[in-house]
Amino acid sequence: MNFSAHANSNNGSVMLVGRLTFECHQAFRAATEPLLDAVGQTQLQLDLSGVTYMDSSALGMLLVLREKAETRSMTVALVKPSPCVIAILKVVQFGKLFQILA
Repeated sequence: MNFSAHANSNNGSVMLVGRLTFECHQAFRAATEPLLDAVGQTQLQLDLSGVTYMDSSALGMLLVLREKAETRSMTVALVKPSPCVIAILKVVQFGKLFQILA
């Protein structure tokens, strides 16, 4: 899994490429936590277009990220989920918890 993070004035974004699994949790936290702590950020966008697989722990990582973002008055948006990821997100009804941008 590769992570590429950057921030602008209001939003932070992380592009994820590869398989998002439990083994990625430390790298996922390392990529997202600085953006959560950035001053003036209102939304964290995760670009999931390059994610080829997600396991159940990846779903848990998204939920933990959402909770952390909410404590900072931020939202998390899931951007361009790949077809396999959008299928998983629909099954677990993450559209009720996250903004999903096609």
